[in-house]
Amino acid sequence: AERPAPTGATPHRGPALLRRPVVAAALLLAAYLALSGLMHPNGFLGTDTGGKVATVKVMSERGDLDPDVGYWAARWDPDARVHGLYYTTHVGDRYVQVTSLPMVLAARPLWDLGGYRATLLLPMLGGIATAFAARALARRLGDGEGWAAFWVIGLASPVAVYSLDLWEHSLGLALMGWAAVVLLDVVERRPVWWRGLVAGALFGVAAAMRTEAFVYGFAMIGVACLVVAVGRRRSLPGAVGVGLASVGGVVLAFGANLALETAVLGEQIRSTRTGGAADAAGSLVALRAQEGLTTLLSPLPQSGPGPWLVGAVLALALACGAVKATEPRDERLVRFAAALVVAVYLFRLVGGLGFVPGMVAATPFVAVGVALGWRAANTRLLLAFAIVPLPLVFAFQFVGGAAPQWAGRYLLPSGLLAAVVGIAESRRMLAWARTGVIALSIAVTAFGLGWLSVRSHGIARAGDELAARSEDVLISPDGFVPREFGATYGDKDWLAAGSDADLRFAVRVAGESGAETFGLVSVDLTSTPPTFPGWTTGSSDRVALVTGTDLRVTTYCRSGSC
Repeated sequence: AERPAPTGATPHRGPALLRRPVVAAALLLAAYLALSGLMHPNGFLGTDTGGKVATVKVMSERGDLDPDVGYWAARWDPDARVHGLYYTTHVGDRYVQVTSLPMVLAARPLWDLGGYRATLLLPMLGGIATAFAARALARRLGDGEGWAAFWVIGLASPVAVYSLDLWEHSLGLALMGWAAVVLLDVVERRPVWWRGLVAGALFGVAAAMRTEAFVYGFAMIGVACLVVAVGRRRSLPGAVGVGLASVGGVVLAFGANLALETAVLGEQIRSTRTGGAADAAGSLVALRAQEGLTTLLSPLPQSGPGPWLVGAVLALALACGAVKATEPRDERLVRFAAALVVAVYLFRLVGGLGFVPGMVAATPFVAVGVALGWRAANTRLLLAFAIVPLPLVFAFQFVGGAAPQWAGRYLLPSGLLAAVVGIAESRRMLAWARTGVIALSIAVTAFGLGWLSVRSHGIARAGDELAARSEDVLISPDGFVPREFGATYGDKDWLAAGSDADLRFAVRVAGESGAETFGLVSVDLTSTPPTFPGWTTGSSDRVALVTGTDLRVTTYCRSGSC
């Protein structure tokens, strides 16, 4: 079932001690713990993390496992239309911000032990499990013991970034990575039903945390069953058995999560979010195509033809350079491609710290895998697992946040699988070229970790400054802004609006609550602050948020009381 290494050279085995799984896991965990010291515990990679942090913080303060974040203005806004944590839903008599319970329930006891930093043990364990899944896949591709994939994926890929933020990405990715291992065995070894059951269960647990797991499960299981049915095995009964068992595994695992939600909340929340994503599929086709290009290619934190073109040039240079490096009749072409790749990354570096939203740009080995991974059946299968789901992911993913994210977070499973292929196949390249791709992977990951450090400290400073302001209430016309400050949730009364009508309603709620003053916290620094009947506009101040972004806080007081 396994083929020899892709080159005549024997993969470097490394010191025997480092080849012990327990030692490797401990070292990777130690590296994550050291890197986490660079991050501020009151700042995060995105606003979704802020919502989770606020939830766990409130649960710990109350001493229970109820994810109710409460609402100071519930008397005047019982439906949470302008709740300070945007996207909070009214569930029974609770106000629920999170859409996935397992992560926050597991984080609560860790928070009690050591606050936010202790909760990072969860994503760190997810990163370690993902690295081991990469190793298992690389071994099946014939890449020796797979340790190169373990260390590159663990420390020089987007996995390292997501392992240092309280988000479900690393855990969901680990589950889907191991599901890919099982499905590879379905095809390469025996298509027995229990492997389908295990793969389905892994996707089902992943779907309890990451909605895209449904798409990847559907596509990857479908590809595996199709290959079993019409490939060299030509086993239709085996394919049917694996398919039915996998469906059963998904139902059992995801059903357990729905039962957990019902037990804790009295109703289900994850199925509602999944249904919402399904209902939105096919709408906003042009926007979905644009955001798909951004999350696939762009090295710049913007959408548009320019960033797409730069990303396409980078991907082509990486792929062509990889191909030419395996047949170096003339190294000048390889060196030209390498120079072009370095130029693009330097261009991005000069632009300053920030997000790299493109999967290929943040994971250079993806381009190498796509370029070189077609000569063997098992690498082709793994690339099919990575590529076939992409159109469905683009069709179902939530829109509106393609640029401010790292490595196309909905595409992480595709990036993992294609990168493992690239790591294995890169042994056929010139040694200096392969080393160069590893160096690029380390550099772009270090860039992301640097951005996470700067961002977390900036968010923390802004959160403290806003919480200390004298206004009775803070109102944000951009609903996502207050979710950045989950670490200080409850220290200040916030309202968040998603439209102009919501903003007017939020001002009304503030007035009905008895507030004498409120501050309008806006990311729009160019337009004139709006006016509101019954309120007098006062002075405006600037609050630094993150690099290149400031907030403007305009004070309003009741007419006649200023």
